[in-house]
Amino acid sequence: MTDDTLTIVSAASVSLEAYAAAFTESFQDYHHPVALDAAALARRVRLEQYDLENSLLALDGGEAVGVAALAVRGERGWVAGLAVVPGRRGRGLGRALTSAVVARARGCGLRLLSLDVLAVNHSARRLYERSGMSVARDLLVFERPADYAACGGGGAARRPALGEAPAAELLEGHFARLHSARPAWQREPSSLLAANLRGLHLGPRRRPRAYSLVVHNRDGNTYLADLAAADAAQADALCAALSAVPGPLRVVNEPEQSLFVAALRAHGFKEVLRQHEMVMEL
Repeated sequence: MTDDTLTIVSAASVSLEAYAAAFTESFQDYHHPVALDAAALARRVRLEQYDLENSLLALDGGEAVGVAALAVRGERGWVAGLAVVPGRRGRGLGRALTSAVVARARGCGLRLLSLDVLAVNHSARRLYERSGMSVARDLLVFERPADYAACGGGGAARRPALGEAPAAELLEGHFARLHSARPAWQREPSSLLAANLRGLHLGPRRRPRAYSLVVHNRDGNTYLADLAAADAAQADALCAALSAVPGPLRVVNEPEQSLFVAALRAHGFKEVLRQHEMVMEL
């Protein structure tokens, strides 16, 4: 690869199929590989507000060698993925893509840019730090094994009862009141309202003390897409009640400062991944 053969173009200049294929190829051999087809990419565009015009595709002689996806909400941007194909890593392409996506963010008037990077990916963190980003906080991924509920985890006799309510009702009426920690990008209302989620709550429906939004994914996991509670006691009560939900459970990007971190650990969840949320003002 040389500067003469490298071009960085808008993702909107190619098909969704081509961009999804480049995304999948670029994330090969990463700590957390990503496999996308056009339908899965379209879902991400809808749920996370990808701006395809300002997302990027790196080409070397016409061959896709890297991607950088930019999502936009108001004056905030989030780098939804930045990666280089395995055979082209270590040659400065990651630095070129990072500079290009930061320039795109500035060019469309954004004031704040953020991204998530796995804590074990030290080289990527150094790359982003050199671009002007810094770690703001950690986001944690938890898993609960499939047999936890079946084995009586949480103690059936002391589980509080869960009610059901539409996810939109819980989000629109109680999201702000019941969140003490700012959610990760993928768990903001803009994403949650666009998803097909089941709402479970503690306390009266008109004013719940805690709630969770649940989705069953094609990967076999049940995801707790949102967790909200009035205080630590209610967070613990909700996690105890969720012990009745069968099968494996997964929580992605729970802020380390959340009321739920201790409650999740107390009710069978183990931390399996940690990400740094990095930010920069533009």
